[in-house]
Amino acid sequence: MDGQTIEQDARTAEYLRQKEIFERSMADLRRDWRKREAGGHAVMAVAYSLEGASRKETWLGKAVTVSKYALITFAAVLPNLAMILMLAD
Repeated sequence: MDGQTIEQDARTAEYLRQKEIFERSMADLRRDWRKREAGGHAVMAVAYSLEGASRKETWLGKAVTVSKYALITFAAVLPNLAMILMLAD
């Protein structure tokens, strides 16, 4: 065997090792992406199921309506109130 063959074998081995690491990393990234996507689908499924219930005159519909108004009020009033209190001091 000459020196060139030994060097070529080392390069090939390193190439195969790096290729395996790359494929494993890409598989991990794809798995993580699928988990995030599945979580998004679950959130949308809950939102779609609440949408139909919130339009009816049931206790769930009334609770959703009250919570929407409370959230809008909280988001609109709290920053203004905080600014007034901060400027008053």
